[in-house]
Amino acid sequence: MEFPKPTEDAVNREMLQAWHAHGELLLQHCTQCAAVTYYPRRICPSCWSSRMENRPSAGEGTVISFSVVHRGVDEAFRQLGTTVTLASVRTDDGPQLITLIVGDDRDQVAIGGRVRLARDADRERYPLPVYSLAPSGKDAS
Repeated sequence: MEFPKPTEDAVNREMLQAWHAHGELLLQHCTQCAAVTYYPRRICPSCWSSRMENRPSAGEGTVISFSVVHRGVDEAFRQLGTTVTLASVRTDDGPQLITLIVGDDRDQVAIGGRVRLARDADRERYPLPVYSLAPSGKDAS
């Protein structure tokens, strides 16, 4: 069972391909006002310029909020296991996004906790970038 996928178009194609091919999250940078945005758009939401370019995210962020879903509505989410952890993450690059937290330790997620892009996640399974908990203390690298 596959997860619901976003409709690929000229605006989001590069971002989707970067995730699937390399495990990267591309963020849009406005070359007019320097705003950094996610999700991909035709124009900058700050200054309305169409001069947008994609650049790789640093891949780390902080959990702003999260929810543990015990009963998935969609079959693809039910197949993940007993729970699904959805989180609002503020990337270190600035934009905030809603994402899945993956990994065996996802039940340890906490507001203010550090996460990193799960570059080694099954990218065929997850149509959009997902995050995992960042190692802490001396385990961090």
